[in-house]
Amino acid sequence: MKNPRLLAIVVTGLLVSAATPGSVGSCGADSLDVPAEFLDYCQQREQLECTRRFLRKEITASSRDECRWAAIDACNASAFPSDCRPTRRETQACINALSSFDTLNTKEQDIGECKQDALCHATPGEQPDAGVQNP
Repeated sequence: MKNPRLLAIVVTGLLVSAATPGSVGSCGADSLDVPAEFLDYCQQREQLECTRRFLRKEITASSRDECRWAAIDACNASAFPSDCRPTRRETQACINALSSFDTLNTKEQDIGECKQDALCHATPGEQPDAGVQNP
C-alpha cells in the first residue's frame, strides 16, 4: 500500500472489529447456570454450618469435627427433592453467604441465599423432604 493514511484506516478497522481478550465464547452457556450437584453442595453447606457454630462458640472443636463427619454421611444419604433443581450459581450464592464473616451471627435458616425458596423457587412448606439435613 502506497497510501499510509489508507493503511492506518485499515489497521484501525481491523483492531476495532477484532475479538477482545476473554470474549471468545462469550455467547455460550455459563458454567454456573447448569444444575448443581447435590453431594458437593450439601457437604460444603453442612460443614460450613458446623464451622459457623464453632466460630460462634456454640460447640467445641471436637464437636465441630464430629459434626463435619456426620454432615458428610448425612449428605451421602440425601438428595434434592425431585422438583428442586437449583443451579450452581444459586448454590454458590448460599455457600458464599455461609462463608462470609458478615453473616456469622445470622442463623443459617435466616440467610436469604440459603432459603429453600431461593434455591428451589418454591416455599419451604411445599417441599418438606428438602434433602439437606442439619446435623
